[in-house]
Amino acid sequence: MRAPRGFVLVNALIIVAALSVVSVWLLSRAETGRARAAAAQQAVQLELYLDAYEHLAITVLDRDLPVVDHLSEDWAREDLELELDRGRITGRIVDLNGRFNVNWLADPSNEAARAGFTRLAASLGVRSKTVETIIAQLSGSDELDQDARRGLVELPPMGPVVMIDQLPVPASELALLRPYLAAMPSNSRLNVNTASELVITSLLLPEGGPGVLSALLSRREQEPYEAIGEFQEALLARMGEGFEEQLARVPLSVTSDWFMARIVAELGDQQATRLAIVRRNPLPAGAQVAYREDVW
Repeated sequence: MRAPRGFVLVNALIIVAALSVVSVWLLSRAETGRARAAAAQQAVQLELYLDAYEHLAITVLDRDLPVVDHLSEDWAREDLELELDRGRITGRIVDLNGRFNVNWLADPSNEAARAGFTRLAASLGVRSKTVETIIAQLSGSDELDQDARRGLVELPPMGPVVMIDQLPVPASELALLRPYLAAMPSNSRLNVNTASELVITSLLLPEGGPGVLSALLSRREQEPYEAIGEFQEALLARMGEGFEEQLARVPLSVTSDWFMARIVAELGDQQATRLAIVRRNPLPAGAQVAYREDVW
């Protein structure tokens, strides 16, 4: 006995509808897979862009003989920006030896560093309570948060602080301190050719205010100090021989070993940022990345 024609037609329509749903689902999955594959390909391309600028930074630093480092050299030029297919890459090399090394604070006997940091923080509007907390943790009273070390390729023996983000500082105050701080080995020296007037004044002049060192520092762009003794003699001539003891407490130099390359790569609607900390070793070893952190 034949089934009614209407019943057969209904079954056919149901089957067609089911197949349509399956087709749409398969197409959707295919499109999702295609989008994921494209995103993954973009991520790989972004990483290659970051790597390329990192290698460029190393090349620039290797070309520069570390006899004297100052802000008129190639590595200190303004941000380099390159337009690429569907994107761009920008980057800058920063001298970390021109900043206050927070790992100096780990030495309880380094009174000059603690006093200098206190003055620096106060000048920037950082609360005294925050300063006390930082000094207490760096001197071993408390353990620093280790989460900030995740994602690093290598952890160099730099001291209790590897990254400034480890400091127990509210975000608003960390933003004030960040341009003036670095995390380096505790035996690092401050480069008087690249350090800001605020950092140098905070470390060297307990009673001095802004502008005291302006005359000594204004000459650096055209005529950087060739030897640290040259800077020390100029400072003693201005401050008097009784300033020798204070001057001896601060580790100074005219060269730099530690740099940071900040790189931003953009491709389509994706962006990646890398902070690469580079140590410049004597040749033939040359500049090497101590560690890096990527943010996607």
